[in-house]
Amino acid sequence: MILSIIYIGLALLGVSFLIFIHELGHYFMARRQGITVEVFSIGFGKSIFEWEHKGVKWKVGCLPFGGYVKMAGTEKKGALEPYQIPDGFFAQTPWKRIKVAAMGPIVNIIFAFLAFSMLWAIGGREKKFAEFTQFVGWVDPDSSVYTEGLRPGDQILKINNRSFRGFNDLIYALFLDQNPPKIQGKEIDYFSKQGNDFAITLTNGNKLTDSEKLHTSFIILPANYLIYQSTNNPFEESLMKTSGIEYGDRLVWVDGQFVFSKQNLSDIINEDKALITVKRGEQAFITRVPRLKIADLQLTATEMGELDDWHFETGLKEKIDELYFIPYNLNIHGEVENPISYLDEKSEIKKSFTKTPRSSAEIPLKKGDKILAIDGVHVASGHEILKALQTKQVQVIVQKTNRPSSISWKDADREFEKAFFENDLHQLIRSFGEKPIAQVGNFRLLNPIVPISINEYPFSKEDQLKRNQQLLLQKKQIEQISDSKERERAFKEFEEFQNRKVISIPIYDSSVEYNPGPFTLLGNVFQETWRTLFALVSGYLSPKNISGPVGIVQMIHYGWTQGVKEVLYWLGMISLNLGILNLLPIPVLDGGHISFALFEAVTRKRIKAKTMERLILPFVVLLIGFFIYLTYNDIARIIHRFF
Repeated sequence: MILSIIYIGLALLGVSFLIFIHELGHYFMARRQGITVEVFSIGFGKSIFEWEHKGVKWKVGCLPFGGYVKMAGTEKKGALEPYQIPDGFFAQTPWKRIKVAAMGPIVNIIFAFLAFSMLWAIGGREKKFAEFTQFVGWVDPDSSVYTEGLRPGDQILKINNRSFRGFNDLIYALFLDQNPPKIQGKEIDYFSKQGNDFAITLTNGNKLTDSEKLHTSFIILPANYLIYQSTNNPFEESLMKTSGIEYGDRLVWVDGQFVFSKQNLSDIINEDKALITVKRGEQAFITRVPRLKIADLQLTATEMGELDDWHFETGLKEKIDELYFIPYNLNIHGEVENPISYLDEKSEIKKSFTKTPRSSAEIPLKKGDKILAIDGVHVASGHEILKALQTKQVQVIVQKTNRPSSISWKDADREFEKAFFENDLHQLIRSFGEKPIAQVGNFRLLNPIVPISINEYPFSKEDQLKRNQQLLLQKKQIEQISDSKERERAFKEFEEFQNRKVISIPIYDSSVEYNPGPFTLLGNVFQETWRTLFALVSGYLSPKNISGPVGIVQMIHYGWTQGVKEVLYWLGMISLNLGILNLLPIPVLDGGHISFALFEAVTRKRIKAKTMERLILPFVVLLIGFFIYLTYNDIARIIHRFF
C-alpha cells in the first residue's frame, strides 16, 4: 500500500515535470526574443515561497504539479491593447510569437526523443512474447473468422493494408479505422509444413457499438509460450510430479493438436473428444473422435443390448445413459462395424462423424478399423473401450527449452514456430500410431493427465471465500448489463467457465527484448496519436475511450511498478502527445497562438483583445468541460474495476 502511494506520487511528479519543461521552453524563448516574463510559477495554488531574479517573479505553489509562465502583454492593460504594451508578447512580430508559442511543444517532442533514445541505449523494454507476435493463439469457434477458416497457429501479416505489428493493431483498427478491419496472412498446416494466403474481413466492423468492438477484439487472441513454472500449491506440485513434467518445459502438443496459447489449451482440454489410436490394414494412426453420452446416440435395440453387456462386464455403477461412448458400433474385439447417428451440442442429429475443417488429427473411422488405445491407454475389447472412455486423460508433449535467455522481438516469431516444425516432434507424434516413444531429442511425452473441473479444484478456505465473492460480484455486474443479448452472452460465458476443466499446470509466457530505434518509436507513437485524433474528430471514436489526467497518472504509475524502462517509455509517449496536442490550431492552445500570428502575418492586421477573448473563452469552457468529462470516465473505470 505504501509503495503504491509512493508510485502515485512519482507519477504525479512525472506529469508535473512534463508540464514544467513545456513552460520552461516558453520561458527561455520569450526571454531570447526580448519579451518581458513577469511570473514563472512552479506548481499551482497559493505560493509557499517566492523570490525575484532578473526581473522575474519565481513562485513555488502549494500544488507542485505543473506550472505556468506569465508574459507581459498577454492581457489588456487599461485602454491599451495587448499589442500596444512595450516588450509584451503581442507587441512582437508574428515570427517571434510563433517561436515562443512553438517552443513549449518542441521541448516536449525533444524530451520524447531523448527518452526513447535513452531507452534504446539501455537495451529497450522486456515485454511478453504475446504483445508482439503475429501468430494467432486462439480463435472464437462461434465467430465468422473461424467459419472462414482462421485457426490457432496461423500468421497475420497485414491489417487494413498496414503491417501487422501485434494484436494491439486489431484493437486500433476496430476503434480508429472507418472501414471494417481486413486481415491478411498465412494459413499454416504444421503437419504438412505448408501454408496458404488468406484475406478475411471482420463483418460490419464499422457498425459495431463500443462494447461490441471490444468483444470483437477478443475473438482472435495472440499466441504465447506455455512454459511450466514452479508453484507453492502442494496440490498442483503433486499432480505435476506424476506427469513427469519439469520446470522450464514448454507445452507444444496436446491430444493430437499443436497448442499455441492458454485459451487454445483450455479449449482442447474441454473438447468432448477422445484421442484414439487406430489400426487400418497395416497402418496405424491417431484420430480425435467425439466422446458422447450414450443417451445422445441413436442406437438400435441390438446395439444398446451390446453396450448393456459391456456395462455389466465393466462393473461401472453409473446408469448406462450417463456413460460416454463414441459414435461407432463396435464388435467385442473393438473393431468398427458402422457409424452411429447422434445428437450434437446444438441438439441436431448428425448421421456420422465428420472432421473439423483444417484438422489433420480428426480422421473418420471406417468399417474394419481396430481401436488399439483410448487416450493412450491400451484396449483389447469392447468393454475395455467403454471403460477407458469414462475418464478423459490428456496426452501432452513438452519441449525442453534451450532458447536464449533473451531474444529480440524481431526474431521471436521465428524462434516460436521453430519447435512445431522439428522432425523430432513429428517423429514422436507418429509413434502414437505405432509404439509410443517416451522421448525424441528435446521432446518428451508426459504421463497421461486427468483434468478436473474448476468447481472440483481444492481451493483453500481463504481462496474459496475470495472466489465466491468474485463470482457474486461478476453475477451482479452481468445483471446490470442493459443490452439483453450482451447480458445473455455474458451469462453463458460465465456458466461455461465454471464448468471448464483444467490440468493444473501453472504456465507463463516467454519474454522478448523490444528495442526499436528512437525514430521508429517516435514515428509509431505519432502515428497512433494522429489516428486517434482523426477518429475522435470524425466521430468514429467515442471520447469516453480516451484517458484523461487520472488515466495518464495511472499509466505512469503502472510504469513505476514495472521499472525505470517502462517509466521512460510512458514519459516519452505522454510528452510527445502533449507536444502534438498543443500544436493543434485551437485558440486556447499554443497552436491557436501560432494561428493568430500567421493570420496577422498574412493580413497584416492586429487582432484586438476583445476579438481574441471571444475566440478563446468558448474553447476554454469546452476544454475544461472536456477534461472534467475525461476525468469522470477515468474515475468511473477505476470504480467499475474494483466494485
